[in-house]
Amino acid sequence: MTRPVILLTRPEASSHRMAKLLSVAFGDRLDVCISPLMEIVLDPRLPSLDGIRTLIFTSANGVAAYVAANGPKSLPCYTVGDATARAAMAAGLQATSAGGDADALVARIKQDKPAAPMLHVRGAHARGDIPERLGAVGVPVAQAIVYHQNALTLTEEAKALLDGDRPVILPLFSPRSAALMGSAPVSAKVYAVAISEATANALRFDVEQMHVASHPDFESMAKVVADLLDTTPWDKQMPL
Repeated sequence: MTRPVILLTRPEASSHRMAKLLSVAFGDRLDVCISPLMEIVLDPRLPSLDGIRTLIFTSANGVAAYVAANGPKSLPCYTVGDATARAAMAAGLQATSAGGDADALVARIKQDKPAAPMLHVRGAHARGDIPERLGAVGVPVAQAIVYHQNALTLTEEAKALLDGDRPVILPLFSPRSAALMGSAPVSAKVYAVAISEATANALRFDVEQMHVASHPDFESMAKVVADLLDTTPWDKQMPL
């Protein structure tokens, strides 16, 4: 039987988290290659928070940098999803999760009308135009860039997998990570799992299958990968 390899390209800690989650379910049936395409480098410096009434976090990395900068725990915050909310609450912050993506976050803030001005604590690369969209409806949002997502290249092992004979399951968690995969054709049959349509559209080489998670979060991505591992007849993909 030809077993697939899961190629994880998230930053190191996140990739190991997903590998651990899948290994619980699949044990020694699971082959994983970790090749981060981004390195998270914290830059925990905050602007003056005078007048700031509410925080916005769109990643757990933003929470980590805010904590490292000794940001006050007294300010309430809104988060893009549940995982970021859990990180914020673990850090002692009062968090409200939008339970989705940037669109859901903007909609939730417009609905709740929290105290403003707000501060979006984010990385150097961000999507969704959250401050601009909220500003357009009268909600002032300042920004603090507190970490960087430095681009990395695929490891030699990852490149060999993409040029090899074994099928590759490729989870993609952002349009930027999809773009960083490059555009060179690959020989392997790639089964891509994208966190969003925008991420799927950012991948620049052909794949055997493209799956989009039902919800833009870690748990939904892990479920699609697990379903692929469980339901695809891998022994029929290639001759033994």
